[in-house]
Amino acid sequence: MTTASESIEATVDREVRCPVFHQDFSEEKPLGSYWALADRLREQGPLYFNSFAQGYWIFTRYDAVRDIYKNPEIFSSESITPWDPEPIYRFVPTQIDPPKHIKYRRILNPWFSPRQMDAAEPMIRSICRRLVEETAPLGRSNFVQEFALRYPTEAFLGVIGVDLAHADRFLVWVEDFFRGFGGDVEGQQGMADALQSIRQYWVDALAERRNDPAPREGDLASYLLGADYDEERPLTDEERLDMLTVLVLAGLDTTRAQLGYMFRHLAMHPEDRRRLLDEPELIPSAVEEVLRFYTMIFGDGRKVTRDLEFHGAQLRKGDMVYGLVSAANRDPRVYERANEYVIDRKKNHHFGFASGPHRCLGLHLARREMQVAVEEWLRVIPDFWLATDSVIMERGGGAMTAPLDMPLEWEPVA
Repeated sequence: MTTASESIEATVDREVRCPVFHQDFSEEKPLGSYWALADRLREQGPLYFNSFAQGYWIFTRYDAVRDIYKNPEIFSSESITPWDPEPIYRFVPTQIDPPKHIKYRRILNPWFSPRQMDAAEPMIRSICRRLVEETAPLGRSNFVQEFALRYPTEAFLGVIGVDLAHADRFLVWVEDFFRGFGGDVEGQQGMADALQSIRQYWVDALAERRNDPAPREGDLASYLLGADYDEERPLTDEERLDMLTVLVLAGLDTTRAQLGYMFRHLAMHPEDRRRLLDEPELIPSAVEEVLRFYTMIFGDGRKVTRDLEFHGAQLRKGDMVYGLVSAANRDPRVYERANEYVIDRKKNHHFGFASGPHRCLGLHLARREMQVAVEEWLRVIPDFWLATDSVIMERGGGAMTAPLDMPLEWEPVA
């Protein structure tokens, strides 16, 4: 593969005045490889063209990534994966641009507000405590597979009113979807099948709830049956299905990945673990620093809506761009000690939840889940370590990285 620092002839139909390379970011690599790649690209230059798929522009520095997020009228969310300008899925409100976007967000915002998370915390904590206490006597766990996915899955399903008995089905569907979402061609059919299975689940759920004499309390699907778009009309079934599907996909895999990275850090840095035990008030800032330094978002794609010059690139309508979030979140032009994990960092305006009007709807839920997980785990298992000397692999960084395994060990807790 040609390195990013080498300028080669572009495989596009016009002149590209920046380094050009060809790389599939979906490949599994040793954990940390994608952050290292992002750092290297950022420091070698602010702009690249990746000739992979149909070709797309990559912006590596904080200011450019920020400006992509701030200008949705120029950078459309119609596609959020730059190697796939015409995706087979349509996520509402994720892939809807302003001004329609905010009209959909208003429908969902109350379900994921800070106040709603305060109300849901006892349920979230109960799930987490049960799983930790079931795990503690074992003395070891493949943390990612056995805790970090199940816990946010059950917590999310509880928040939207789904019976936790269905959790196992959602676990499989989400895993299959994200194998293909990152750009891996071999995973495309599995992704399509998983997407269809999730949508069919909600088709059946909505049909069942239509027979209810009154809306079910605390049940998002039931709520959406009575919801209106901008007080103009009822939502269509297609809109309801799009909303429910994207919430499942966005609410489960993302938190699993960030929990995996966070607990890997705590396993490898007993000084930080001890500090959180002694100063639990630092847990929120410790979580924010994980979202910055160990972000699972490698990059975020957008589709260009008009011709323009942008941070050194001559963009045309229909081009795809890729804001390299992993690079921006460690940009030394913005952050002091950018390439260090600083557990008590005060100013932390990271892109771990994106930015602008499309900032993550579930950010308050994700933060709460992560904070509760640290509190409950350290309460029962204060000392733990990595149980392998082998290289831990992570899912490709096409869109979102995730550790594939995380074997942890500790003295069994009776």
